[in-house]
Amino acid sequence: MKKSALAITGLILGAVALATSFLPIINNISFFIALLGAVFAVIGLVSIIKGKSDGKTIAIVGIILNIVAAIIVLASQSFYSAAIDGALSEPSASNISSAESTSSADQSGEPRQAAQEEKAAESKYAVTIDDCAVTTDYEGNPAAVVTYTFTNNSDEATSFMVAIHDQCFQNGVQLELALVSDLDSSRTMSEIKPGASITVQQAYALDDQSDLTVECTELISLDDTVLAEATFSVA
Repeated sequence: MKKSALAITGLILGAVALATSFLPIINNISFFIALLGAVFAVIGLVSIIKGKSDGKTIAIVGIILNIVAAIIVLASQSFYSAAIDGALSEPSASNISSAESTSSADQSGEPRQAAQEEKAAESKYAVTIDDCAVTTDYEGNPAAVVTYTFTNNSDEATSFMVAIHDQCFQNGVQLELALVSDLDSSRTMSEIKPGASITVQQAYALDDQSDLTVECTELISLDDTVLAEATFSVA
């Protein structure tokens, strides 16, 4: 019986997605390749099960490759974002000098918060943290799905993933991204034009039932101005 062309296509796309899943920027495309490859492999597997073609092993391997590639893309995006944020957050000597010379009024919480809100209002991007829902990932482990509304106030089209560094913390420890079914993660990579807004969701693997703190900053910025921050109970 003839091998399933769809299963073979899914396997090839899975191999390509996996090979490029570690590469910054390029792995944005790898994620879509993995999604497409998984669709081909699943359709091919269904056709094989119905006896219309052969190649069940090829289809299954293709599905696995595409899923692994998608997971690696999400994990590497989180790692690269954290690395960029850490590199840009190192205070310069002038910043240290300025901080040492501030008055006691400027060192209080309210003036600092007001200054931060003013910087956020002047940012090229705006983010609101709308909701947090507790669910489970594909392995049945607890996860939180956070809903954001992202507005592009810049002069160029961009996406949530390229513009925003989103972080979730429990007990002061940053959480890893999670893979959750029925979650359209590709929306975080959808480009929107200047002045437009989009609602996106990100899933995070929960460590325990302590409160969840969500924080958003610009991915590439000269400071750590917080664009949005919220705390949710996940108990």
